[in-house]
Parts: sequence; C-alpha cells; structure tokens
Amino acid sequence: MRKKKVTMLDIATAVGVSQPTVSVILNGSDTVRVSEETRQRVLQKAQDLGYQFRSVQHSYRHPRIALVVNSLNMHDPFINAISSAKARAWERDAVLSVFDYEDNDDLKRAIYDVIEVTRFDGVIYARNTPTELAMAEVCPAANRVLLNCFDPTDSQALALLPADGMGGYRACEHLISHGHRRIGMITGEPWSLSSKSREQGYRQAMTQHNLPVDDRWVIPGNWSVKQAYLATEQLLDSDPDMDAIFCASDLMALGVYQALQGRGLRIPQDIALIGYDNQLLANELTPSLSSVELPYDEMGRLAVDEILDQSPPELPIIRVEGDVIHRESSRVKTLANA
Repeated sequence: MRKKKVTMLDIATAVGVSQPTVSVILNGSDTVRVSEETRQRVLQKAQDLGYQFRSVQHSYRHPRIALVVNSLNMHDPFINAISSAKARAWERDAVLSVFDYEDNDDLKRAIYDVIEVTRFDGVIYARNTPTELAMAEVCPAANRVLLNCFDPTDSQALALLPADGMGGYRACEHLISHGHRRIGMITGEPWSLSSKSREQGYRQAMTQHNLPVDDRWVIPGNWSVKQAYLATEQLLDSDPDMDAIFCASDLMALGVYQALQGRGLRIPQDIALIGYDNQLLANELTPSLSSVELPYDEMGRLAVDEILDQSPPELPIIRVEGDVIHRESSRVKTLANA
C-alpha cells in the first residue's frame, strides 16, 4: 500500500494548533505572529511525521528590517540614506521595508501595530532632519537603530548622526586655507540642530585661526533661496570688504549667486563661496559650487549593518563625517585675483 501523504491538518492535530497556523509556519509567512516555541514544535512534528516540504525556499527566510521615517519627498537629501539602506540590505540578503508616516501620529501608531505583529529582525527609526527625540517616541523593538536622530534616554539603541559641527569647521577652514579672512555665514532656521552645529563649527574654525567673528557676519537664511538672497545683501551692506561666504545649504547658495550677480560681483574672484549638502545642483551651477557632502549614503549602510550584526553599541552616538568637495566657487584667493 502507498504511504498516506502527511498533510498540514495532520500536523495541526498532532501539535494541537490550527491548520492555518501550521501553514504560516511551514510557508515562512510573516502575516501572523507566532511564538518561537510553537514554531519549533510545528517544525519538529512535521519532520517526525515525514512531511514533504515543497521546496527549500519555504524553510529559508530573508532577514527583514523595518525603516520608519517621519516624512520624505524626492527632493529631500535624506532620500539618499533610504536608498542606500535598501541597497545595503539586499547586498546582505535582507529585505528592507520603508514606512513613511508623513508626520501623522495616527498613521505612525498604525504602522507600529503592524510592526509589532510582523516578524522583523530589527527596526530603523529615522528622521529627515537631525532631531532629538522625546522619550518613548521610537517603536519599542529589541533590535533598533536611530538614524539621523537620537534619544538621550535610550542607552540600548545606537544613534547615527551627520558630523555637522565638524562639517561646518571644515567648510570654514577650507575657505581660510584658500586665503580668505573676512568670512560670513548664512545659516538655516534657528531651531535646526543642523544649522546650529554648522554655525558652531564655523565659529570654532574662525576662533582657532585667530580671526574675528562679527555677529553681523552670521545671518539666518531659513533654508530659503529668497531669504539667502536677502541675507547676502545684508552681509555685503555690513562689510563691503567681505571676501567669502559659507552657506549652510546648497539650495540657499542659489540666493547668494543671484545677489552677487545683481551687485556685479564675481565668484570666486570677488567673493568665494562654499555650500553644504553636495546636492546635484552644486555641480550644475556656474561656477560650480564647492560643498560639504552629507554622509547620508554611509549612514544608511551603517544602520543596516548594525541591525544585521546585532552588536551592542560601544558608543551611544556615532557622528559620520562627509568630505569637502572642492569646485570652482572657492578657488585660492591669490590665484582668483591674479
């Protein structure tokens, strides 16, 4: 007589669980949350009864990572971190699922409910701008990484942030090394951690090189092209001899270009300029814009590696540095004026 084929119902009856639960476990599905004890009992009983697994793929599961972000758009530089994280996950044979809750708290809670009942190997909680989080704002996953944000009360999660203070320092130092001394700065919004850190780096570089910092030389541009235009006008009115400007974003640098052109001033012959972010437009401007690169690509890769390696963080916060990209807008002063 031909041996009777073992069915999922046979396994369910032997273990004392439902047939759908057996199906979820044997097919490697994550649609229903099942305890590890039940999963092991079902797999062992299936093996004992001689159940024929349909293919190897049903016993293999790609590691899964959830990435939760507050808001994204295609023009946001932080999109590079998301793309890099997705690519890095797949390089390591894992799958990254992105949940954008669009700054909607109700949607965020719904997403957290989905994550809680789905078997993810880790959660990356991200913000599109560097942010200090409130207590318990992050999805309470055992294996978690904070990307572009930090929680000073959370000692279990590694936080990855751009080294904006060092970036501001290196941007200003770049201008100083090229012979510029009267350097103004156009900042972002006053509340922004990125803006404050970049300004702090600027002031530190000026101080360490024994150069004066006049408060009239630091003007908020609020990340706006129009406000950067007005800030440039204000800088030139306060000091007609200013020879360089550090702009806290490449987008705002557009306003600086417009204001300098309106006054008949040349970049870099009359005033040198460096931006921040190293967006695509930096290489498209004439002259091309020197800039500090935001290390979002590297941060995205690191976040995935930390989740998959599951190593306890040696430091609560890692600040990742970006390179200074030298282009035409910040040529050496002596050469530019020759």
